[in-house]
Amino acid sequence: MNKLLLDHWRRWWWLLALGATYALMLGWSLALPADSHSGFGKKTSGLTLFFEVWLKVQGNMFVMQIFCLSTFTGAIWLLFDLQRGVARVASILPLTARQIGRGWWLATVALPAIAYTMLFFAGAGIYYFSHANPVFPVARLGLASLLVLLWLGTTFNTYFTQFANQPGWGSNWLQTLLNLFTTGILIWMIFGFAFSLNAQNNPGKLVMFLLAGALMTVVGWLRSERFQLGRSRLAVPARADRRLTPLAPGVSPAVTGRGGISFLLRSQFPQTFLTCVAVAVWMPLAMRWQGAIKSWPEAFEMLGSMGAAFWLVIFLFVSPVFRQLRWLRTLPISAARLTATLFAITYLPFIAVGGLIVGFAVFAGGMPLALKIAENYLVTLGLASICLCFAVWLGVGVLTYLVFFVVWVGAGIPAHLAVFVAQAIHQPASHRPFPFGLDVPLAIGGVLLMFLLTCQMLRRSRRAYRVQTVVFNKDPWGAAR
Repeated sequence: MNKLLLDHWRRWWWLLALGATYALMLGWSLALPADSHSGFGKKTSGLTLFFEVWLKVQGNMFVMQIFCLSTFTGAIWLLFDLQRGVARVASILPLTARQIGRGWWLATVALPAIAYTMLFFAGAGIYYFSHANPVFPVARLGLASLLVLLWLGTTFNTYFTQFANQPGWGSNWLQTLLNLFTTGILIWMIFGFAFSLNAQNNPGKLVMFLLAGALMTVVGWLRSERFQLGRSRLAVPARADRRLTPLAPGVSPAVTGRGGISFLLRSQFPQTFLTCVAVAVWMPLAMRWQGAIKSWPEAFEMLGSMGAAFWLVIFLFVSPVFRQLRWLRTLPISAARLTATLFAITYLPFIAVGGLIVGFAVFAGGMPLALKIAENYLVTLGLASICLCFAVWLGVGVLTYLVFFVVWVGAGIPAHLAVFVAQAIHQPASHRPFPFGLDVPLAIGGVLLMFLLTCQMLRRSRRAYRVQTVVFNKDPWGAAR
């Protein structure tokens, strides 16, 4: 079992090292005092001010930061290993399925939680011994350590049980209700607690989260013991062995209609559009319930900054289409038309949602607010075109999602840089020293450029002719094919 744990850590050592570094900095941020200019012992400016403000933001929002740390360094990477077929390799080890499941639980929940706890205290200790008259935040560090354990256990239950493959799991109404119940708990834990302002100061929410997290962690531990290494689902549905009805004589099997491309567009648009509309309605209501939004203009300002989130939701829905490039290239259509189809299935729902939000923003906050939201959504389209090009070139996988993260995070750097430059030259932050009025033409030009590059990728890249893996495939023996 030790080799099983070491193998997981060896393959993801670089990611765990980044998580450990961030945990150390988060421990430092938890020890920072609450006043505005005492983080480094004196008033600061420039780059030092940037790091001081950044660390204090991490400390003030440590619940959400711990959630992100646990999500991106926990069992999600075990999920990627499982979808590549690591279960087939583990099945030949001289270990039982129970030992393998428990070993992965230790590798992704218990031992990382212990390591992060030590790093939290180490980061706070470094701050404590390097500053005069500090206060060691034992309570905050203890809460952070408990939260990281529960989030790691929750993510393990979320991702690992996708591959538990227990016979009959989800096949009857009781199991279906249990799945819906755990899904509802997870949604509340993320949006009702992790993204809530000062949720850790609300005793009721804190107790609910601790109970829910403990339940999810215990369930993950118990279900890891029942991990099935063998096949538990038939590759062919049970009803497939029924006799097919023979075709009536003289009837042509040809199907008439407008073709598969129009069907693809019509089948993808409703579910993505309605999902984004549901998110656009639910998020302001949730923030209003938390007290973060108090007026309609504030609600639409928040929706105006959610363009990247809407596009990510749309891409998750249409990503299976990008995994079928091997077969889509066999259609009797040109590469340019196929590229236009790939852009359309992601852009049309996004444009429809953005147009709906802009239209309502005119009545809620006036034309300036509506124009600002429209500008933000146009810039999002330019960034989305870069992501689509990489999705065609690299396929939908870990590397592509890493590119997405870099693109969206990098897009926010110029705006933050503009604020710090404005502060350095003693100008109001609203007076932007960079020509951001060019962002819309640049976004439109970026869409056209990425469209041409995507066409070339479809013509020349070998990725389009390879069978791509599916991240959330539930068959550990099929290597997510």
